[in-house]
Amino acid sequence: MTTPQQPDPLDRLSESLSADYSESREAQHERVISELRQVIERVPEQSEFTNTRRYMVFGPLLTLVSLGVLWWGIHGERTGLIVCGVFLSLLFAVVTWQHRNAGKHVFMRLTRRQLFVDSLSAPVNLVDIVDIYVKDEGMVTLQKLTLTPDAVLPTHRPVRVFFGNQAMALKKPEPHIRILSAGLMCGGKKLSCDDIAALLDAYWQSACAQQQLDALQNRG
Repeated sequence: MTTPQQPDPLDRLSESLSADYSESREAQHERVISELRQVIERVPEQSEFTNTRRYMVFGPLLTLVSLGVLWWGIHGERTGLIVCGVFLSLLFAVVTWQHRNAGKHVFMRLTRRQLFVDSLSAPVNLVDIVDIYVKDEGMVTLQKLTLTPDAVLPTHRPVRVFFGNQAMALKKPEPHIRILSAGLMCGGKKLSCDDIAALLDAYWQSACAQQQLDALQNRG
């Protein structure tokens, strides 16, 4: 006569621990995905940027000042001042004309993965950025984005506008993108250097989080 085999308590414990571990791992996986999505969704899917209207104000003002220099030179019969006044008057008149539509044309866009600038041949992958530097250099605002050594650089075309929106892709001293513009606006609001740096950093974080999320989802 045989007796039924009793279940081994160790087997039951092992099964329970395995189930708990599986549930814990799945919960952790979902938590990581949720946190990555929160980082991604902290920024809009796309932000568009224009330059500011600073030269719509400074251009006419500096033209008037230059005409004053010209008048002073003519009145005092001073050839040097006359030449300087003519040159500056023409220069600032051209600047005023070239910036007549300032603040209306979108020249730069940020998405959760890439940076687009009109004068670059291709977008820049945000995950390739290793350093962000923003500075107001008086006449223009500079954005310098240092990239990884193996980043693929686009080409750039020159923009024939005084103090215009110009992006350059340069290899030395390290691969980087330089973006020059007469200030920066987003949604009609002027951005300070701190605002620009914070926004670029937020989009960079979003791109890195998106890359990690894609890797997790691809692994299943």
